[in-house]
Amino acid sequence: MKKFISISLVILVLAGLLTGCGKSLEADRDTVYIQKKGNVVSAAIADFDKDYYDDEELKNYIDERVAEYQEEHGKGSVSIDEFSVEDGVARLFIKYDSCEEYQNFNEVTLFSGTIPQALAEGYNFEEEFTEIENGEAAGSADRDAIADLDAKVIILSEKVDVKVDGTIQYVSSRYTTMKAKDTVSIQLPEEAEDGEESALVYVIYE
Repeated sequence: MKKFISISLVILVLAGLLTGCGKSLEADRDTVYIQKKGNVVSAAIADFDKDYYDDEELKNYIDERVAEYQEEHGKGSVSIDEFSVEDGVARLFIKYDSCEEYQNFNEVTLFSGTIPQALAEGYNFEEEFTEIENGEAAGSADRDAIADLDAKVIILSEKVDVKVDGTIQYVSSRYTTMKAKDTVSIQLPEEAEDGEESALVYVIYE
């Protein structure tokens, strides 16, 4: 996720932005959860050491960024779900009204829709794919056959776990490791930036 999310962990308590909604996601690393209705919940996990940051500078930055975004897109576009610090680890959960809000707010790629919709948007599925059975890799899959499916697909380029409301059927083979039937972990190369088009990952599910 963008540096904005990581540094937010330090300042949100001071900024008074928490809504107390109660988190809807369990995570042990940065995670993006795409829900059935198209909403997105993200988790940012980081070591907590506020002495490393300039509190006032960060507070002003967070206040301005959130206020500017909400002014343009509405207060319901982005909201803080929960913030906690335990055993030296800070966890920040943010709710987004849609994938578009997540994409715009974090300035990264996040597509959610059907495979035909993704093709219409210009995503070419030019990747090697792995078939998934019961949450585990089950061999290679034919990309042309996948492109003909009417299944749901998530497309992104971030060093995160991706959780879906459903069962993952296929993933692009590069950078992915399955964690559960509904969760895949993305491990991009160190030199790859979040949102980099050359490192897109495809997650197909039902």
